[in-house]
Amino acid sequence: MVVAVRRAGGYGQAVRRERLGGEAWLVQPLYVLVELLVAAAASAAYSLRDDTISSLGQLTCTPGHVGSTVAVCSPGHVVLDVAFVVFGLLRVLGAVLLHPSLPAGWTRTAATGLWVVSGLCSAAVGLVPVDQRPALHALVAAPVFVLQPLAVLATAETLRRTRGAVPSWVVTSGLAAGSVTLVAATAFGLGLGAEAWVGGLERLALWPAYLWLGAAGAGLLAGPARRARVSGRS
Repeated sequence: MVVAVRRAGGYGQAVRRERLGGEAWLVQPLYVLVELLVAAAASAAYSLRDDTISSLGQLTCTPGHVGSTVAVCSPGHVVLDVAFVVFGLLRVLGAVLLHPSLPAGWTRTAATGLWVVSGLCSAAVGLVPVDQRPALHALVAAPVFVLQPLAVLATAETLRRTRGAVPSWVVTSGLAAGSVTLVAATAFGLGLGAEAWVGGLERLALWPAYLWLGAAGAGLLAGPARRARVSGRS
């Protein structure tokens, strides 16, 4: 009986860990909403298409992208900087908590590592606003654009190998989101000095990952019931 109780307790802990990890990913789309609200409160000169996300987190009124001479003021900079930290750490938490519930293999290891490093870098972005320490800000922000798309691809591939973990459309959309964000991140890096579409490319390089994590989190939260149905049909 003691062994049975211990096994039941271990199973309960695993379920709670998986649920918490799924919830940490489920809320990721809310970051996009926070950013849009901060952008709406910024000065009229701010452009979602042309200005960088980082300019919404700057403490002073400075141009929104390289080459611009129009100063952008962001009264909600504290909100966005806190969002960078909170949502970045939640991505790390989700990856760590979900790691044991995914099938062992190099894609699982890669996915977890990529989310941890990219999430920590994203959190660091909120601690070093671009107008205060531009060099350090660029140093911690750059890895996000490389590692995050790869994290999405690795996670989607890992979920594909997990029978009944999530609906097939979550896997397919993850592979698509990872590919799109990787291409957009490359275009964003090459066009940093451009006068237009810098902000649009940056958002295309980041937003799909956050939206997809919400779908993945929802799918994983419903996973135990789905796996039971799949097993029942086997």
